[in-house]
Amino acid sequence: MLISPPFLPAPTAGESDEAYLNRAMLCGEPGDGFFPISFDLNWHGGTHLKAPKEAGRALPVRAIADGTLAYFREPAPVDTSEDAPLNYSGWTDNGCIVLRHETEIGEGANSKVVFFSIYMHLSKIIVKNPKKGMQVFRKEAIGEAGQIYGAGNKIHFEIIADDSQVKNLIGRSERDLSYQTKPGRKDSCWGDMYFYLPPEVIGYAEHPSSWTDTNNASSCVRRPAEDLFVRMSYSQGQCLLRTYTLEGECIGEQKEDKDFEYDLYQKAAARFAGCPSAGYELLRFGRVLGPDQLVPAGAAHWRKIAFPDGAGWVNLNSSTVTIFSDADFPQWQGWKLVDDDTDEDSHCQSPYLRDLLKLDEDPLFPPSRGIVEASRSPDLKHTPAKPEEEHVLSKSYRVKKHNQEIIEKEISKQKLRRCIFKFPSEWGKSDFETRYGWLLQESELGPPMPKGDYEKLKAHQESMAFWEESGLAEIGPKHWHFPPKEFIEVFRKCSWLSVDELTQCIPRSFVAEDHKSKILYRAGIKYAGALERAENIQVSLNKAMRKYLIVTRQRMSQFIGNGLTESGYFSKFAETGRGKDKKYGDWYGRGIIQITHQENYLKYFKHRGRSVANASQNIVWRDKVETETYDQAESAGFWWADNCANKTSDPVVDNALWAVEVCEDYDWKTHVCKVPLRAENRLSNPTLDLVGRHINTGKPTTTTKMNGLPDRRDAFTHVQAILSDLLYVSSPVGGPLAPIPSFVKRQKQ
Repeated sequence: MLISPPFLPAPTAGESDEAYLNRAMLCGEPGDGFFPISFDLNWHGGTHLKAPKEAGRALPVRAIADGTLAYFREPAPVDTSEDAPLNYSGWTDNGCIVLRHETEIGEGANSKVVFFSIYMHLSKIIVKNPKKGMQVFRKEAIGEAGQIYGAGNKIHFEIIADDSQVKNLIGRSERDLSYQTKPGRKDSCWGDMYFYLPPEVIGYAEHPSSWTDTNNASSCVRRPAEDLFVRMSYSQGQCLLRTYTLEGECIGEQKEDKDFEYDLYQKAAARFAGCPSAGYELLRFGRVLGPDQLVPAGAAHWRKIAFPDGAGWVNLNSSTVTIFSDADFPQWQGWKLVDDDTDEDSHCQSPYLRDLLKLDEDPLFPPSRGIVEASRSPDLKHTPAKPEEEHVLSKSYRVKKHNQEIIEKEISKQKLRRCIFKFPSEWGKSDFETRYGWLLQESELGPPMPKGDYEKLKAHQESMAFWEESGLAEIGPKHWHFPPKEFIEVFRKCSWLSVDELTQCIPRSFVAEDHKSKILYRAGIKYAGALERAENIQVSLNKAMRKYLIVTRQRMSQFIGNGLTESGYFSKFAETGRGKDKKYGDWYGRGIIQITHQENYLKYFKHRGRSVANASQNIVWRDKVETETYDQAESAGFWWADNCANKTSDPVVDNALWAVEVCEDYDWKTHVCKVPLRAENRLSNPTLDLVGRHINTGKPTTTTKMNGLPDRRDAFTHVQAILSDLLYVSSPVGGPLAPIPSFVKRQKQ
């Protein structure tokens, strides 16, 4: 899944993803478009976002992921007359877009997901010729932020899903993971890894002399008195292990050696020499997800972790340890699936939420009064003060003030930030009485809303409602609401590319070089051909990238960009010429990133845990690198890891424009360009050239020569435009920023 925020400010060099999202998604605070409740405990299905500004102008609203236009409504003309339904405490724009997103977050049917994103309060829709069902691509500008109650440049942003999709999205349909009895999902596994440590787990003073040995002769120094959870994170060369309680409190952390991530292949080869491939997965995932087997079968996974009273070495591959990933949305990281508000009105009457925030711990309004009565606090501006009602107003004010004080606390916001709630949409027109009829009821906490005010509220709500006319057949009016910012943040860790997304990575046209004439010419791939190539390699390519930590947009852009040029844009997985007149002969290059020379093939076989004594068997394995998709991708990941290419690609180096002279009509027979060469821009990046030398020569620092540099730069430019948050680069040299033809996304055919 590729996903980005609905506003895309220009990225800053060295900025973390969390910092970027904080700039891109300026979220509503409690009382001002907060998710999921207001101060008077009305459900609020999304969050209000303020459009960031660049060069003094508010940024446009953009699609967060590839999808289709499920519904749109042009905004009503501004009408500031007193009785205008949208002029309710200030003008509110009602332009709206709903996108349907169908994508993949892993392998197989259980990892195919559908969700919807809602963009409300648009002042303008800028989708060209909008039609229901049309394709809309991630990063495409779809509208302009409007006004909400008179405040400008704001939108209501919402992410929702049907009951039928929740289990595929987060791996379960229950509130919490059953972490004590079963491990997490394997079909969708990404982000950070988590290990549940039951109380019987033992922490030792030292690790055994043999890393694979499950028996530890050193003294027992730590045993957890409660359930503990270890979070294993890899980033920028570092491996960090943090320890949490079930309540999510971090009690300490341990760092591995410097560059542990970059040296992970070397670590696996040293610790798990019998099968480094499986050992690599144990260090990477905490378990083996691929077909290779650990040697020995029950090899230990020793890591030093923090305990409440110190640190100790623990075998994370123990039989009582269960393992999860971010794809499991673990509750010790705050993820909860809450479905206990059983009625259809707009008030939050969730016992779980009320208990979570301790809303009933007020002596004036004890729990014995009941959830419904304690939560219903009419808006005071609609309640005229009469002497006989002063005691009622006092209680009403006290309830709302009490709720506000609790919800505004930072600890309350943290408790709610990753909760996923099921409740009715606020955008229905026909069920207004069901959701808001309580406002007309007398209660001990306040008198009913005056009929006139009630009708104004109803007219205002109906002027924004759209649910019935949207015709969203795959989702009912009562559905799951995800915290928008956290949904985007967590799924940005999911580097699994869907077939459609990988198809986009294969450019419609690309620069190639005729080595005889030295002329660069433009070649093309039609949609059907690109789709077929993507379908063939998609699962294996994703598995290799996931395994070898090629999971950031920069790493993926370089890996896929180099792989495209090495493999004829995923069409041929063997070297041109097939080794003819080469000293390596039949051991010519094969795979996505081609392994060449017999010694490199044998190293790959040993990596897979294979004996290389049988020469005829080696030939069978060698040929599979050309013909079997898993070997095509796995061999490329091995070559990437063995050369520490992640370390080379990680440094933050600004892209630079690189001018190329391209022939649009090249004659292969005469090796002559029939039309004048055309100057175009691509992106050059010093780390890309180093990675290319890693792959092409194995000597990145001692040689400046490499094959296919223009091709690699061209492919990298295209793939980065698809995967990253960058907007498209310019076409003519010296010209203004604009899309270039090869970067325009492919329409499905």
